[in-house]
Amino acid sequence: MSTKGAFAFHLALLSTMPAGCDEESTSAPEELQFRATTRSEVATPGDPDGGIFINNGLDDPDVSGVNPAYGLSTNEGLDPAGDLLADPDRRDTIEYLVECALPPGASITKVVDGEPLEFDGQIGLAPEWEDGECDEDCQEWVSACLLARTNVSGQTVSLWMRADHPAIGTGTSLRFPVYEASFFGNLFDGSGQKNICQGSVASSTVAFLDGRTCSAELGESCGFTKHNDCELAPRCTFWGLLQPTAVGCAPPSGAPYHTITTYISAI
Repeated sequence: MSTKGAFAFHLALLSTMPAGCDEESTSAPEELQFRATTRSEVATPGDPDGGIFINNGLDDPDVSGVNPAYGLSTNEGLDPAGDLLADPDRRDTIEYLVECALPPGASITKVVDGEPLEFDGQIGLAPEWEDGECDEDCQEWVSACLLARTNVSGQTVSLWMRADHPAIGTGTSLRFPVYEASFFGNLFDGSGQKNICQGSVASSTVAFLDGRTCSAELGESCGFTKHNDCELAPRCTFWGLLQPTAVGCAPPSGAPYHTITTYISAI
């Protein structure tokens, strides 16, 4: 397993070999106190695979109003008076975004209506975005993370995230052997690219039964473009033999995006 580890997430919202992608278009281990009123304190339960568990609940990955040309700490990058911060019901988007982008120990503070709100980093996919520009690579990594953490079921689901990014890693977990899906796109460039490559029918069913809705055939689309048979098309490139990791998936036309792959428990 990668020394940085792969990350297991509790997502409150939503077979071992990936299927691959004709498209089916539809439309660390310390306790963390989160500031949003909808979030709760969580503790890492001593995962032997080194995963980090986080409460999630992102039902809409809309990041309109965030300007990647500027650092998140600046008002130009993230306006305290903008919709995402002014509306308490949308602040979870910023929490997830900062958690995805910044590493543990990093944080940004915004003063909204006279109240300081602190948002902590957790994964570290784009630490440069704290004070500087978020380039295309940064945008794709943070987008993939937000898409993977989107679910509309309101249930808590354990996920293992893997990617060819040193902050996540491609290490496997025997506790999370079922390939659920791979997520890729760019939420910041106006392209509307929100893509999901689904796993097998069996893994999609397991995901649906667990409460994951975006990847399931019977679940809601979550506004994503769904693809299947991604390994055969080929739409994605995979690393590894057992529990391979998608390291680059592409839409029907265009270059591959940085990709985050999720695995779920079979139990």
